[in-house]
Amino acid sequence: MDNPAAGKTSGALPFSPYEFMIAGRYLRTKRKHGGVALIAIISFLGIMLAVTGLIAILSIMNGFRTELYNQLLGFHPHVYVDVRLMDDERVGQSVERIENIPGVVSANPVVQGQVMATTQGGEAFIQILAVAPEDFAQMAVVQATYDPTSGRGLTAGDVSEFGVGRNGGDIVILGEGVANQLRVQVGDPVTFLSARGASGPFGVTPRRKTYYVGAILKAGVSTIDNALAFMPLEQGRLFFSREGQHDMIQVRLEDYSIAPSYVESVSAAVDNAVPVYDFTYLDPGYFNALQFERTAMRMIMAIVIAIAALNIISGLVMLVKNKSRDIAILRTMGTTQSAILRIFLIVGASIGMLGTIAGIVLGIVFVVNIGPIQDFITWTAGAQVWDPSVYYLYRVPAELDWGEVVFVSTFGLVVSLLVTLPPAWRAARLDPVEALRYE
Repeated sequence: MDNPAAGKTSGALPFSPYEFMIAGRYLRTKRKHGGVALIAIISFLGIMLAVTGLIAILSIMNGFRTELYNQLLGFHPHVYVDVRLMDDERVGQSVERIENIPGVVSANPVVQGQVMATTQGGEAFIQILAVAPEDFAQMAVVQATYDPTSGRGLTAGDVSEFGVGRNGGDIVILGEGVANQLRVQVGDPVTFLSARGASGPFGVTPRRKTYYVGAILKAGVSTIDNALAFMPLEQGRLFFSREGQHDMIQVRLEDYSIAPSYVESVSAAVDNAVPVYDFTYLDPGYFNALQFERTAMRMIMAIVIAIAALNIISGLVMLVKNKSRDIAILRTMGTTQSAILRIFLIVGASIGMLGTIAGIVLGIVFVVNIGPIQDFITWTAGAQVWDPSVYYLYRVPAELDWGEVVFVSTFGLVVSLLVTLPPAWRAARLDPVEALRYE
């Protein structure tokens, strides 16, 4: 080995240019001279591809998660307030206080119930949500006609007469699946039958009334499209015998992801007199499964990065074995054990760092250009590999989360450093006398 810096070894500062120079020479040394260039390249490629895959998968999962939440929460509010025990005056006061909370977009009192819907073409058991016309019109999914790209919106009719005047009170909005089950179109009559009717001497008489379809709405979520219909709030209160009452206040926030943190402030706004819960409470198993899936996928891909980083150990063990004589000479020149340790740490960490950086860049490029990549795959396969009728999406959704990028970067660098420690420690503990005994 060349003597690049005789006399400088003992006084060199930690991670000095001298140590980086030696580490660089080891990285560039060819295999026939005892180097690990091939193994270093394999380790670099393994870490790069693992990091790329982790960023791409997490971004696609974030995209699907965001799309799913946007569809579900296009109708469902972010926070619910159960006000069945409140009168109209207290409900109005609660709505005003809730809307004054920073971050709250709207607070709307509603009435809900279940009915048997019948027509000449079919029947269906559906959920009714009675909402004020001005509140219904504010829903993002209602404000535009059907968009095939997003797969949700008004597919037929309009809501201009919803709840307006006497005749407007007899208009209902059906989910697309409900309309298909009942075989109705805009303008057709549909009869609702509810067990909650007027009380008489012979008990409660079921209530029955005929309404007319004003519009058909598609949320892109089957559980909504196939089971939900809207009617004007006042008509709902009358039909379900809720005069002077509401069932709940639906609260929408600027950011749905922080809905659990708003439960306490909303409870305080209603004097903690009634139950308040966020949207995950309605189906905790479903939302917990989404979160668990995300965490599990992150762990699985992190293991892939760790496996790829283990290749660094193989390369460094071979390097230490082939460079035993060089290490012994460095030690006799005055290089300390800690300096030897740092030299081999630099070698392994450099491979991991460069592989991680390359993987991050490649992953970001993949996510940003996922549309053209999808088009290329479709063109190469000669067939539609992404069926919009199944996913209700014309594009693979991908949303880059910089927090995830930081996590991937940190994990890749830490793992690369950790797997470098054993062979670097072995190199630092090498006895110069034993290494030169048979030279």
